[in-house]
Amino acid sequence: MISFRDVQMETMITPDRQNQPTTEFGKFASFRPIYLQIKSKDSYPNDERPYFSPDMERLLLLAGESTNSEGLNSGKLPAYPAATELDYKFVEEISELISKGLLLVVPRIYAKKNTGELEILLHVLGAKSSKKGSPETVRDIFFQIARKSAGTIRNFEITSQNDREIVLNEVLYSLADGNTPHFKYVYADKAKELLGKIYHKNIMHKDLIDDYYKLIHSFIQEEGILTRTSTCGYIHVPDQDADTLFTQVSELYEKRVIPKLVTENPKLAEQLISIRETILSDESGLLNDDPLLIRKSIYSEEFAKLTQLSGNKGAYSDFFRLSRVITQKSLESDMFLKGAREKSVENGLKKVVLSGKGAMARYMSLSIGRDVPFDSEVIKSVQHDSSLLSCIYYSQEGPELFICPWDKVLIKNMLRELSERFAFNNMTSLSFLLMLFKNKDKLLPLLSDESAAEDFRNVGYSCLAHTFPWYRRLAFFLGFKGNMLTDVFRELGDIQYHQMGEKLKFEEKISAIRQKLKEELIVEVREQMAGILEGKS
Repeated sequence: MISFRDVQMETMITPDRQNQPTTEFGKFASFRPIYLQIKSKDSYPNDERPYFSPDMERLLLLAGESTNSEGLNSGKLPAYPAATELDYKFVEEISELISKGLLLVVPRIYAKKNTGELEILLHVLGAKSSKKGSPETVRDIFFQIARKSAGTIRNFEITSQNDREIVLNEVLYSLADGNTPHFKYVYADKAKELLGKIYHKNIMHKDLIDDYYKLIHSFIQEEGILTRTSTCGYIHVPDQDADTLFTQVSELYEKRVIPKLVTENPKLAEQLISIRETILSDESGLLNDDPLLIRKSIYSEEFAKLTQLSGNKGAYSDFFRLSRVITQKSLESDMFLKGAREKSVENGLKKVVLSGKGAMARYMSLSIGRDVPFDSEVIKSVQHDSSLLSCIYYSQEGPELFICPWDKVLIKNMLRELSERFAFNNMTSLSFLLMLFKNKDKLLPLLSDESAAEDFRNVGYSCLAHTFPWYRRLAFFLGFKGNMLTDVFRELGDIQYHQMGEKLKFEEKISAIRQKLKEELIVEVREQMAGILEGKS
């Protein structure tokens, strides 16, 4: 048998996040303003069907045929300058079509390819023939245009962070002192600025621009790439800086922000204690066994609640808001690396177990708590893998996970090798017997082979003989092995029952450790608050 500590790990590569779908669901599903309900010309009865100038008829046809993803992405969807005056006759004619509900004008923010300068244009949307079109198409394209505008603003904000000379650790120090950070350039809401440049606002529904502006910011915040603050505008926290920034944030939080706020408002001390107690009342917050991950998880929740308590505006609110983003990014990075390591462990484990050389070389063990964390997904994955046999043995040293491939020929060879080389009481033989006994549906057909049954009896006797009455041992020595299989099964059943008790003891031990950790984390914040208030008095 091989211990997993001797096996070389392999790295895991995870694919990049996929692009977002174009169809909108979730919190935007109920967004159905009346101005999106445009109709096609053929929806009129024949005797009421209106006719327009040749230019407008062509525009109606082109807009209806191009109001789809292909038309938007290929540039076929009609577009006109937004910030300059258009031909008077054109504006008059298109206004008539808009008033009849046949066209919809939607702004789009984009960046010039050569300069990166932001501009705005007007797209004209139309409805396809009522026999071919879908009432959801216009709404879907409206959302796609808004998302493209949001993406443009997001990229602009990330780039302008360097131009404004925003240094995140300096921002955090200023906010932690309750001050508004100062930058090279004052923040300007670029979306509001560009939408304000639209020359012919009268050809759009009165609510459309306000809705469009709100959607842009909703989409940006939904992505989670930028954080909107009241003092600094949008702030980008690079993923690669999150761990370093978390160290700074936690120190500022404990040594500067909380002492100052509690000194100014002693009632906040009880609120902080209550917040910590509420967070720790949820067992899911302590399911991880890494103390740093637990602390990050707690801080993330505390920062969210303190953002609300501080009124959602001002320096301290922005400190908590940015601190939560930093903490979440750092926590997500830790969890990703943890998952990658576990996947690497699982892949390496299965590679050795399924393709190792020699029968017993493919029987492996992992010490739970040392080789893999107690909450490792590897344990669940192995136990649910139909190509493997597994069992967990609970001893005073802690639980051990044993694994081998499910292959009849291999299992028979393992029994033969154990019978010949391990004819004594040992953990390898006992764990292997318990693993087979746990999988009786596979074991019983295997024992129909007399050779395999003989090896199973021999291994069972060698490993468990010290628990048998003297006369059973004498009978086996004299060659009377007829009932020995029953005796081995009975003893394995007793051990399995005893293991249930050992498992319960282990779970109670882990629960006690977590409860102690909870108490320590609550005592920690109580002592911190008491120290601050004593210093004040």
